[in-house]
Amino acid sequence: MDRKPLNMAERKTKAQLERDRYNAQVLYTRERLTQKEIAEKTGVSEKTIGKWVVDGGWDKLQKNFLLTREEQMGMMLDELNEINAYIKSLPAGFRFADAKLGDVRRKLVKDIKELETKAALPEIIAALKILLDFIRKVNLQDAQLLSKYCDALIKSLLR
Repeated sequence: MDRKPLNMAERKTKAQLERDRYNAQVLYTRERLTQKEIAEKTGVSEKTIGKWVVDGGWDKLQKNFLLTREEQMGMMLDELNEINAYIKSLPAGFRFADAKLGDVRRKLVKDIKELETKAALPEIIAALKILLDFIRKVNLQDAQLLSKYCDALIKSLLR
């Protein structure tokens, strides 16, 4: 069901925008819809979708989606192990990374950490959404309380 864009009087909350952004990202990276199609489905302007695509590096995510997170993580860990094995193979007293190799290793460790945290965030948000929808049907007050904690968790993970 397509939603119409809101007028200025009907501003979206941060939580609504975050949901729209996540949904747009999924439609762009997994469904491979155009920015115009995504704008029609989410009710977000094409200009905003375009900004999200650039700011979030969605083109890169779209290409990386062909590899699962586990495959990417495995390849990066293999690369890191190879670097460490090379350093270990050096003669005693020379078993350290030179500036170039140290830089590569630092960047690789940073990429691994980023993959562990950023790739999991959309999955965490989706799971929290399902949980909140379930609790909302059972007890609205509990869902409202829990949503505050969920929002705080998401904000902390975004830092």
